[in-house]
Amino acid sequence: MDVLPRHVICVLGRWRDFSVVQSAVATCGDDFTLDGEYSQLVPDERMVVAFEASMDRFDPTITAEDWDNIQTHTAVAYILSPPISKAAAESISARTLLLAVTLLNQGGLAVKSESAGLAHGRKRWIELGRKYSIATERNDAHSASATLYWAWVQRAIHDTSSATLYSIGMHLLGQRDTEIDDSLAFSTALQWIDLMGLYLVADKPDRPVLDGEGFRLRNEGPRRIIRRVPCDRYEQDDFFFNPYGYNRLVVDEG
Repeated sequence: MDVLPRHVICVLGRWRDFSVVQSAVATCGDDFTLDGEYSQLVPDERMVVAFEASMDRFDPTITAEDWDNIQTHTAVAYILSPPISKAAAESISARTLLLAVTLLNQGGLAVKSESAGLAHGRKRWIELGRKYSIATERNDAHSASATLYWAWVQRAIHDTSSATLYSIGMHLLGQRDTEIDDSLAFSTALQWIDLMGLYLVADKPDRPVLDGEGFRLRNEGPRRIIRRVPCDRYEQDDFFFNPYGYNRLVVDEG
């Protein structure tokens, strides 16, 4: 595989220098880095628009207080994870989540994922970090993995050119994203996308999902067929590019 995904997170704050940020990043290991080229100790007037474009519209968690903090930030830090192999995807994604929470507890005001185009509110990021930590303490691998799905996967993006709704962010968890036709009600399409995503990330099937297999929302519900297709809507150097491709859920004509 020529291109490996990586986490790029944008963290807003009011730091006078990046010493606190660099210390937090160092606790993750020397394979995480502060991007010195793009990080800045001055406000970025584009951030309100950027967070508006990235917020989870199905379950918005950015509060009025969060928006005020986004508007009044004075520093922007970009953090890079190491390239993410499939085998290390959940481990690196967990470390990135916990780093985001650490930074929010050390002067950070807001966080968004550049790699999934996803922004949660401050309280939601901290809640996700807490849920992940509790799940790992209890050896609840299913809940821990599901938490990473909710943290890093943006769902139901509308692609009008292909008449589909699709997810972004599964590449950060070493899996294919999901897409489905946009003729469905948005809430129904979202159920299909989440079921497939959580099946891959949290349920962890014993064997790969195969092209042509059937998939159902419910035992007696309608059946869709899985078609494995490449990611051709993004260039390979795009943050959203998924080298594993997509699982397209198509109507069963049989």
